[in-house]
Amino acid sequence: MSGLFFSSVASAEDQPSLKEITVTAKGTDVTERREATTQKVVMDRKEIEKMSVMTIGEVLGKLPGVELTGGMGQRARGMSRDSVQILVDGERSAGGGAMVGVIGRLPSGDLERVEIVRGSSAEFGGAASVTVNLIMKKALPKSSAEIRAGIGRRGSESYSQLALTKNGGEGGFSWTLPIGLVWSNSPVSRSADKQDTTPAHTYESERGVTKLGHHAITPRMTWKEGGDSLTIAPLFFFGPQDTNSETTLTGSTTPSDNGVRLNTLNSLMRVTRVRAEGEKHVGDSKLTGRASVNKSKYAADTVRTGVTNSIDHTENRDNEFNFAFRIDKPLGGEHLVAVGVEHINLRRTQEQNFSGSFATYEAQERQSIAWVQDDWMLQPKTTLTYGLRGETIALNSNGVSQQRGRAMPSLAVRWEPLGQWVVRSSLGAGLKMPKLDEISNAATLSVGTNTPVEADKRGNPDLLPERSLNFEAVLERYLDAEAGVLGANLYVRSTQDFTERRVQLEGVRWVDRPYNEGTALHWGFELDGKVRTDNLGWKGATVKAHLTLPHARVSDTRLGITRMARDTPNYVFSAGVDQSLPMWQSSYGVSLQMAGPSKTDIPNEQRGTTNAKTTLDAFWLYKLTPKFNLRLSGQNLLAAKTVRETVYLNGADTYQLRTEDKGIRRLLVTLE
Repeated sequence: MSGLFFSSVASAEDQPSLKEITVTAKGTDVTERREATTQKVVMDRKEIEKMSVMTIGEVLGKLPGVELTGGMGQRARGMSRDSVQILVDGERSAGGGAMVGVIGRLPSGDLERVEIVRGSSAEFGGAASVTVNLIMKKALPKSSAEIRAGIGRRGSESYSQLALTKNGGEGGFSWTLPIGLVWSNSPVSRSADKQDTTPAHTYESERGVTKLGHHAITPRMTWKEGGDSLTIAPLFFFGPQDTNSETTLTGSTTPSDNGVRLNTLNSLMRVTRVRAEGEKHVGDSKLTGRASVNKSKYAADTVRTGVTNSIDHTENRDNEFNFAFRIDKPLGGEHLVAVGVEHINLRRTQEQNFSGSFATYEAQERQSIAWVQDDWMLQPKTTLTYGLRGETIALNSNGVSQQRGRAMPSLAVRWEPLGQWVVRSSLGAGLKMPKLDEISNAATLSVGTNTPVEADKRGNPDLLPERSLNFEAVLERYLDAEAGVLGANLYVRSTQDFTERRVQLEGVRWVDRPYNEGTALHWGFELDGKVRTDNLGWKGATVKAHLTLPHARVSDTRLGITRMARDTPNYVFSAGVDQSLPMWQSSYGVSLQMAGPSKTDIPNEQRGTTNAKTTLDAFWLYKLTPKFNLRLSGQNLLAAKTVRETVYLNGADTYQLRTEDKGIRRLLVTLE
């Protein structure tokens, strides 16, 4: 999905972080990675520009070690469920909140940097295997204007964007006014081959067009006095979507099931958000607080006519309050102590009307978090980071409620045994609560005949939280003159009450729900490197790569066996090269992302494979004048498609499904 969305949040300079206190803004991304007390990879503004993408969602899909799973979803280390925690300037929304989906629609031009944190800590917790902290640009107290206009093709359809940002201010006051407009058309092209308990195959082929509009205005105002600051940041988003497609169904032994189904989807999302953030210095202590109020409404009408006739209406309304406060204080020259508290309250109302059958669901999520962390410099080249994090989370969905809490210690060490070598290791616990959708009994009914390959989808009111223990061991070799870094990482994650989705027969209908399947062990290796090649004779070039080799086993308490985790890929690999060509007033870049086949094998129940996929992107930038650039970029140039094959077993009955999502090339020309 391509779109344009502007968000107004605090700047990287204002973002509270223990590491930001000790690392200067002039340091390179390699220097920041080396000096960080935790396992952190930094992608600065230059790296983001080299991606040549429109949205933060596309940035997330190109991060090292992160794999897109469709839509706005991401996964890391082969873990399919919530394995990537997304923060915006340190703020995380409640699970399943509308703001989580909006994040992917923010414009990449609003990003100042991206921090990728691995391993558990008191500050970020250990629920997710990877935390991605998006640091947004700040308002500058000078008069300036930026404009970006682009037009492109996504397959056979066109899309365009227009972004205007005006900055100004005087003295301690600064403001910025970003306005973003995008009109995005995307072809729909997917097919499915189904086989039920009879030898006959049925075929579905869907073709159509989706039209999206992402329109936003997000002013930011900052007042500064010395080292103290206050930022007020409203956000207004308006996002219509219209999809019209035609599904051709053939091959059924029942003649009435063959024919054409016309599908129409009309939806609209509105988001209003106000965020305030302040920073105050008292002596050698730094106090930071933030609060935000988020209100969203999503309404969708789906009409199907022809072989299948139905009229569906859904409406979701979310109201979220998000608050955090922290203190950073150095003690005795050897300790840097941070204490923080957070509270999130999300209320949701969901209305469903499926062909005259009406239902309303009310849900609420409350999270309260307190943590303390100390960076202790034992020796000039050895730092010990230890902390304690307490979480209490309460969920209530249409009368089904649960409340859980846990105190989670964490420990990490950073050691420089030799001049260019750094050793890191961490150990910590995590708690991952179910999302509201995962415990709600609200149904998404199958459109056609209800079978395992087209089951209803519901939550599980009895779903328990996952409790994990996470270990990391890292070895890094830094090159001379900050020319780059090579790294190797071993990770091990043990999870109690591990959650996966499972399809089973309930009465007369097949239903897909999440279940606690047992104890899981995820482990693997990560290799990464980034090298600037000037000293090797290749001037102005940078080469980078990242490889993940994941493994996952589940001790299944229901089946009484040890098996592989569902949908585990063999490998995930990314690589890229970019180079600046001053003589030609140009720069270019090429990036490659490869995901190995993902497999599922549940004895006597389900087996399946998702094909390997290779995605190739490239860009070329030409400097027209000192103020204007012309950028040509292409994504998925190989038109890589996604093919999934699944077999469900129920006694002597076998059900098969093969789906294919056509790969779509995207080309964009932008004047910046």
